[in-house]
Amino acid sequence: MEQKRLKTAIIGVGRWGKNVAREFDAASELVYFASKTSDPALPHARRATVEEICADQAIEAVAIATPVPTHAEIVRKALEAGKHVFCEKPLTETSAEAHALAQLAAEKNRILMTGYVFLYHPVYDQLKILVRDKAIKRVECVWRKYGAFTDSIENALLTHHLSIAYDLLGMPDAGSLLYREGSPRSGDHIEIRLEYPSCQFVSEIDRLSQEKTHTIAVTLEDGKILTWDDTQLRRGEELLFEGAGTSLAQEIKVFLEAAGGGMAPRTGGDFGARVLEIHEMLKNSRS
Repeated sequence: MEQKRLKTAIIGVGRWGKNVAREFDAASELVYFASKTSDPALPHARRATVEEICADQAIEAVAIATPVPTHAEIVRKALEAGKHVFCEKPLTETSAEAHALAQLAAEKNRILMTGYVFLYHPVYDQLKILVRDKAIKRVECVWRKYGAFTDSIENALLTHHLSIAYDLLGMPDAGSLLYREGSPRSGDHIEIRLEYPSCQFVSEIDRLSQEKTHTIAVTLEDGKILTWDDTQLRRGEELLFEGAGTSLAQEIKVFLEAAGGGMAPRTGGDFGARVLEIHEMLKNSRS
């Protein structure tokens, strides 16, 4: 029997929010959208305010894709109104706010999910299967692209790598954040290093590069290196897996299934809070 389509709403339909809205429109009954600037192509959804969305008892789940400083207040309002909540990363500005919202979600018996889209990519799923029960010695991420200037490089891009670090390795013992000198704009080229008892996680991100590449290389204890490059997973030169598909669609599917009574998502509110703790550790390393 086909699962009932949840009645949903989206708050924030800007540059990325339009993509989230499209997936919610395809996978649920999207009733409302809230936006101060955009008028998205959502023929079945009506414009509404945050307050109107929260007041409508028919709305079961809400997606939030607004600027990060607004997340905490909107998530809190939605949870207090009894809605399940999907919120784009990072969940809030501080880990304390995120932990408080995770606790509120638990008290209300509602799903709170943080949107870390790379963790729902089919190649990442295969990578996790291959490293299961194996000792990881090093993870090296390199991301070069031009763009994503609407937020800080840390909120727009680095948080993706931090989510991978936490999902694969847990909480680090220490970390450092370096802004590379010589960049035409401050804060557009960074490096981070996370230290674990027997592993190191490093990331370099440059958002002023004319090159477009994103690779994640995992070195195992036996010296073998698994490399995730776009839609491919390789071990050395050997192609192990190639997977297309839309990771955003899979992410939304996981949320809606959880909101409908299924398994809780692995990137819940507490997950988002722990990723923020790692980010705070890195920021404190520069003070």
